[in-house]
Amino acid sequence: MGEEKEVNNFGCKYAIFGVSALIFNEEGKLFLAKSPKWKNLWMVPGGKVEFGESMSEALEREVKEETGLSIKDIKYLNTVELNRTEERPNMHMVVMRHVTKTSDSEVKLNDEHSKFDWRAPEDWLKEKDIHPSIKETIEYYLNEFLSKNDHEGLYKRALADYQNLLKQTAKEKMEFAMFANEIMLREILPVYDHLKMAIEHHNEESKDEWLAGVKHVVKQFKDVLEKIGVTEIKTAGEKFDHNSMEAIKNEETADEKLDGQVAKQMKAGYKLNGKVIEAAKVVVYKVK
Repeated sequence: MGEEKEVNNFGCKYAIFGVSALIFNEEGKLFLAKSPKWKNLWMVPGGKVEFGESMSEALEREVKEETGLSIKDIKYLNTVELNRTEERPNMHMVVMRHVTKTSDSEVKLNDEHSKFDWRAPEDWLKEKDIHPSIKETIEYYLNEFLSKNDHEGLYKRALADYQNLLKQTAKEKMEFAMFANEIMLREILPVYDHLKMAIEHHNEESKDEWLAGVKHVVKQFKDVLEKIGVTEIKTAGEKFDHNSMEAIKNEETADEKLDGQVAKQMKAGYKLNGKVIEAAKVVVYKVK
């Protein structure tokens, strides 16, 4: 940490601004080290913020120098004032303490500390050789900081639940709209089929104006259906598929290659956005 008797540009002493950290490992245990400078009491690593450093930079540097640990997930905890303590009467330091994590397991203490240990925060409170300010900070962490973060966690979970609810509601609205479309289409598709049948039973070369009009209507009908996700189930030259077809009868054949293949479509089938809403009615080849 260096000497406490810092002098500013006005030739006066001034308080040192410092940072320190409660460091937790992946097991949730807290790191403390005994410091000869603090009557060999259990302390947290930290030190002063040097000119031009950010607090996080200073904290990472001090922890690395004193313990060899790399820290992450730095969160502000509280601010304490260490002013003319019994063990250091010339000191005046304002320290911003933080909560951090580390994935490192190997500790390399420098000469500022004599030993270290990892314990649960509650167990550290039972330690008689812990510095009073550290004990107060751990109590604050357990009673205030965790409670505050629990509230933030509850808020985030509530927000996530609300967003999921919005998504679910949107999904249900979409499913309802699709269901409503399906009901409507079941009424409309027979009309479309009848129009197609009317065309099929007339000569393609016919010049009748009404036939040309019907063909135009059928094309418009098809375009509209495709726009809302309706597709006709393909049956010609296809193998019988019980998922999208209904076999109304069989037609015998001597050709084994045709066995199980659609011989003729009797009524068109349709899908709405990939879901079968009307199975195609077909005649299926069957080997004698």
